[in-house]
Amino acid sequence: MLLRGRGVARRARPAVAALLAAGLWSGCARGTAVSSRVDVISRLSPAAPSVGPAILTIILHDPKGDAIRGATVRLEAHMSHPGMAPIVADGREQNPGVYDLPFTFTMQGDWALLVSVQLPGGERLARRIDVANVRPALK
Repeated sequence: MLLRGRGVARRARPAVAALLAAGLWSGCARGTAVSSRVDVISRLSPAAPSVGPAILTIILHDPKGDAIRGATVRLEAHMSHPGMAPIVADGREQNPGVYDLPFTFTMQGDWALLVSVQLPGGERLARRIDVANVRPALK
């Protein structure tokens, strides 16, 4: 699953910024262009998610296409119904501007992935990625 969008600069706490993020990603659609400062691409593996391990990859580029290094990337994964504790993962920069966030879908159903990014200069970006129909574990 490949998702693209433009960054939303926020000077707020990551959780608040995630809820206020203007660009929503769903399916394989391009998010609303809100800022020309950062291009954010996300990829979920496996593309057809099921209960079990997954990796969200976040790729950050500036308007010229240069990789943005040294960002802090964090994920909060929430089930669509109340009562479930969120799953939290911190990103690791695997290559320049490429951040992997390994986590586990613990239940089948609909999930919201809240991604917060702090750029090296201190600016914050936030995204919500809706993942529908996480399937039962593959056997």
